[in-house]
Amino acid sequence: MERFCDKCGTLVSGDGKFCPTCGAPMESVVDLEKPSTPSVEPMQPTPIPTNTYGQNNNYAQMPSYPQTYNAAPTRPADDMTVGQWVLTVFLAGLGIIGLILLFVWAFGNDTPPSKKNWARAMLIWQAIAIGLIILFYGSMFACLGGMAGFLDAMEEYGALLLFR
Repeated sequence: MERFCDKCGTLVSGDGKFCPTCGAPMESVVDLEKPSTPSVEPMQPTPIPTNTYGQNNNYAQMPSYPQTYNAAPTRPADDMTVGQWVLTVFLAGLGIIGLILLFVWAFGNDTPPSKKNWARAMLIWQAIAIGLIILFYGSMFACLGGMAGFLDAMEEYGALLLFR
């Protein structure tokens, strides 16, 4: 025999006492091959509503659902406007003040999540840029130092006669 669970609607085969999906107790065995008679209560006539003056409206009242009219679209509280982003980018570009503000925005408690993530990303990019600058200038000074030593060695051996 196959039947449906009253709680979750799963098709259950066999004659177990509980649904294998949700564990709800199964009432009785229902033969799906045999058509069942629906148990529907007879409809009651809907009273015709009257308006505030006691007059008949001549139509059945439809169920009312909560609706909002003229509702302004809302944005999340943590969303930032274009003006706020323009000001944020401007302030972040103010040198050491911008760097301090990036730390405040990245690790502050009152910062919106989008601004906090942006500030953290900017700090990562600045750390990468500082590392590349240190690497570049270090290699440049090493090359200049090596060149200066090479020129001193050449002058010692007399290969360069610059001042004669």
